[in-house]
Amino acid sequence: MNVFIVSAGMGDSKTLTCDAAEKIKNADIIIGAKRVAEPYAKDGARVFFEYEADKIARILSENPCESACVLFSGDASFYSGAAKLLEIYPDAVVYAGVSCVSYFCSRIKMSFDDMNIVSAHGRVCNIASEVRGHKKTFVLTGENPCGRLCDHGLSDAVVYIGENLSYGNEKITRGTAAELRDIKIAPLSVAVIINERYDDRVRIGIDDGEFIRASVPMTKSAVRAVSVSKLEIKPDDICFDIGSGTGSVSVEMALLCPKGKVYAVEKNGEACDLTAKNAVKFMADNVEVVHGEAPSALMSLPRADKVFIGGASGNIRAVLASCGAERVVINAVTLETLNEALDALGEMKYLCEIVQINAACAENVAGHTMMKAQNPVFVITGVK
Repeated sequence: MNVFIVSAGMGDSKTLTCDAAEKIKNADIIIGAKRVAEPYAKDGARVFFEYEADKIARILSENPCESACVLFSGDASFYSGAAKLLEIYPDAVVYAGVSCVSYFCSRIKMSFDDMNIVSAHGRVCNIASEVRGHKKTFVLTGENPCGRLCDHGLSDAVVYIGENLSYGNEKITRGTAAELRDIKIAPLSVAVIINERYDDRVRIGIDDGEFIRASVPMTKSAVRAVSVSKLEIKPDDICFDIGSGTGSVSVEMALLCPKGKVYAVEKNGEACDLTAKNAVKFMADNVEVVHGEAPSALMSLPRADKVFIGGASGNIRAVLASCGAERVVINAVTLETLNEALDALGEMKYLCEIVQINAACAENVAGHTMMKAQNPVFVITGVK
C-alpha cells in the first residue's frame, strides 16, 4: 500500500497544491479530520474521519488498498500530526502545502522571515514571555491571547487575529491587545502580535532597584547573577525557586526559560504577592507562585530540571529529595547552612562546587563614594 501524507492547505480546496489535488483524486482511501476530509467524500473514494496517528494506522491496516491519502490541514511539516504518523509509516511520501503562517501573513501583507512562531494548540504557551522578547510573534491559538497580554504589561501590542482562514466566513481583526481582549474567537484561529517595545536582551543580575520592594528579603544583584548563571537554564526548563522572597530569582529564571515554567515556592503571603507583582512587571507569565512550605508544597508539582534554594527553613535534605533535579544551586549565609547543604548534596551523589561572594556596592556619602559591603554569601552548586 502506498501511503501519502497530503497537506490540505487552509481547508478550502482552492488552497491545495496541484500535487496534493492529484493524489487526493487518485486515492482509494482518504483519511483526515472531518473539517479537512469531508469535502472529498463525494469523489468516490472511501473517506474516514480521523486525525490521531494510532487510529489512522488501524484504519489502514483494516482497509488494504493500493493508494491511501492522509490529509492534514495547513502544511504537514508545521505543527502537524503528520510527525507521529511518520513514526509508524516512515516510507510515506509527504506533500507540502500552504501553511497558515504563509497564508495569513500574505493576507495582512507582512513578512514572516523575522517572526517568532509558536503554537498554543494542545500545548503550554507562555504567550507574554514569547512576545516580550520579539517584535513579531505568530501564534496558533484556540483562544484570544489578548487578555493574557494585557495582564502582563503588553496592552499596547498590536494584534491581528485570523479566524476560519480560507473559508467563506474568514475574518481578520486588527487592534491593540487592550481593544481586543474581550472578543470571542473561533476555535481554530491564528494571531500575529507586534510588540514595538520588545526586549531581547539576556538579563542576568538585574539591578535591585528595578524590582518592586518591601520588607521581604531579596537575593541581591551580584549574588543573583552568579547563582542564576550556575543553574545553566535552558529555554524549556522546569525550574523551582524555593523561598522566592521578592521574586528576583524567579523573574531571572523565567526570562531564561520562556518556553518553560518557574514555580516560585514561598510560605510568606506578602512575599507571594511581591513575587507575583514582579513577574507581571517583567512580563514573565511563566512564573507560577505556590503559597506553601517546601517540601510539602512540591508534592503536586512536576519534576524540576533546575532548582534554586534561597530559603529552605532547615529542610534542605527533604527539599532535595522531593526535587530530584539534575542541577541545584543553594545560597547560604551561615556556616551551619553551608554544612547542611554540603552534607545533603553529598548524600544524594551530587558533585559540588562552592563560590563565596563578597560584594560591595558604591554609595554616595557627603559627596564622596564609599563602598558598602554586603553580607558574604556561599553559592553552592550541585550537579548530578
